[in-house]
Amino acid sequence: MAVVVAAAVACSVPGRPIPAADLSERAVPVTDFPYGRATSMSGAAARGVLADITFRPLRGGNDPADCTPAPVDADSAVVRVGPGGAAGGTLTVLLVRATDGFADYVDGARRCGEFALGGTVGTVVHTQVRDVDDDAGIARIDRTVRMGVAQPGFTAPQSAITEWMAQRGDIRVYVHNRRPADAGELSDGENSATRALFDDARRRAFAAPS
Repeated sequence: MAVVVAAAVACSVPGRPIPAADLSERAVPVTDFPYGRATSMSGAAARGVLADITFRPLRGGNDPADCTPAPVDADSAVVRVGPGGAAGGTLTVLLVRATDGFADYVDGARRCGEFALGGTVGTVVHTQVRDVDDDAGIARIDRTVRMGVAQPGFTAPQSAITEWMAQRGDIRVYVHNRRPADAGELSDGENSATRALFDDARRRAFAAPS
């Protein structure tokens, strides 16, 4: 009897994602989101959410150009989107394989306090790095996204984002709490729920696969 052994082989090309094994077993289950069941995204919808979370446009680059983040591996990414809390919006968990390191990502966020998002009309992102734990590979980054071109008498819609990100090796996990900016700050309960989801996502992401 012949025995066939299958192996996955990946090669590294600088600046390009490295195709790798499925990450879904490392992701938070859709039933574990704090405000209701999440939806697993796939195909074009997943790529759109991935662009929203990473701030790397599907087409084109950001302005300034060096504020375009390094690519991640879209093919192996796991994208799960659930409802937000009282402030509305969504809670998203994104698990990906990255091509740059944790320090590179944080340095880019610090350098790019404001940039125009490529591939859109007049979308400006304001970024503030709040907390960084280099030893644990954890960062909290707050962002405000203004859509549309500012005009006299017109208030452009804005979103507020609380982002938690962690990375170990090439595995990176994001948790985004995105809601209307006019909803104000997250309550203590919403902050705690977002952080608890992130802690769960981080624990699962870096656990040894079964």
